Order: sequence, then C-alpha cells, then structure tokens
Amino acid sequence: MKNILAALLAAVMLLSLVSFASAEGIQTIEAGKLTISTSPDFPPFEYTDDNEKIVGLEPDIMALICEKIGLELVMDAMDFDSALLAAQQGKSDAVVSGVTVTEDRKLVYDFTHTYITITQGIVSKEANNVTMENLKDQSIGVQRGTTGHIYAEDDFGEDSVVAYDTYTTAFQALMNDQVSCILMDDAVAKDYVAKNPGLVMNTTTYEPEDFAFGISKGNTALLEAVNKALDELIADGTVQKLIDQYMVD
Repeated sequence: MKNILAALLAAVMLLSLVSFASAEGIQTIEAGKLTISTSPDFPPFEYTDDNEKIVGLEPDIMALICEKIGLELVMDAMDFDSALLAAQQGKSDAVVSGVTVTEDRKLVYDFTHTYITITQGIVSKEANNVTMENLKDQSIGVQRGTTGHIYAEDDFGEDSVVAYDTYTTAFQALMNDQVSCILMDDAVAKDYVAKNPGLVMNTTTYEPEDFAFGISKGNTALLEAVNKALDELIADGTVQKLIDQYMVD
C-alpha cells in the first residue's frame, strides 16, 4: 500500500511540475491573467452592451483562447491610440482592437496569425455620397492612430483630415456636418450604417488589410501559446462561425 501511495504521490507531483513549468513559461503582466487593451467602440469587433460589458467578435475569440491556454481574460477599455501604446509599453499583454498588421507595427509588436482580412470603406450621409473619386475634395473624419488615419493624411494631407479619439465622436461630427465622411474599416462601417439610417458606405481602392492580435514585443511564449490556440479555433471552424455571427452583410 505504501508503495502504491508513494507511486501515486510521485505521479501527482510530476503532473504538478509539468503544469507549473507550462504556466511559468507564459509571462504576463499579472500572473494567471491575460490583460488586453482595447477600444470598445468598434462594432462588431469590440463594443459595450447595455450593461457596459465589453463584447464582440474579438473578445469572444480571446475568451476561447484564454480558456485553451489556462489564463483569465482581463480587458482594459481605452481609446485606440492608447490601446496601441499600452501593449507597446508593456502596460497590457496585447492590443486586441481591430489592429491591422503593418510593417511599422511589426517593429513594436509580435503579431499573431491573421484571423480575418478587411478593406477600407467610406461612410457618409446619403446626400453627400462620398466616393473614392471625390474623396480628395472632402473633410475626412478618422479615428486617431488607425490605418484610415494614416491613408487619409498620406494621400490628402493633414488639412483634409480631422482625427478623433473614438468612432463615437467621429460619427457625432459626421451627423453634425463637421466632416463630410469617415474613412474606416469596411466591416465596422457596415455595422454603423446598418444602425444609423441615412448613412451609406462606399468601397475604396485601398489594399486589403490583415487583422491580428498584437502581443507585447519579445513575449515569445505567450505568442506561441496564443497562436496555437488561435490556429485550433480557425481549423475547427469556430472563428468562421463567430465571424458569420457578428458580421453585417
């Protein structure tokens, strides 16, 4: 009996050591938790419900990833520019906020695998009907720090662009005719247009963009764990089901 108990105890200790070693390899800013920075005014990717809870496509994906890797998901809400900085400065473990993978951003984040591809769209009032052809003549609203912001300033100059901390304020400006249009990701544009009668979205000629999660630079163990879990969720169709659930046609 003593030999059996000793063997069982040894097995339990071995399993505990294996689990501890696995958990120990994933360094996060708070042990046992994965803290993400996000701007929850970006439906359907992340937004707040009637109870001020952060919900959406990306929170759902991250919750499933955390379940797989054994970490508790913590979401810190802030504007998009601050969300990017938080992960860059190590104040969050990752930025999860509809982030486009760019060469400049690769310098400060380790990106996960891509899980969706989007393009830029132009939202305006129906009466304005702003298109790619007449965009150069418009006052363009953007969310600060986004690829829409970068494209608009690069192509049309700073004087043509008005940057806002959130899309909520950008859309308020549009409705009050303070800007002619908003340049933004098409999946989000469709969501706003569907909820706001009188608005339309037109497509652009900008290149498609890959969305991924930006892990704080150098956190290789966390990146590998998140990628493994994300790949499994893509392979079994879970991610596509969530995309189909959240996206507006």
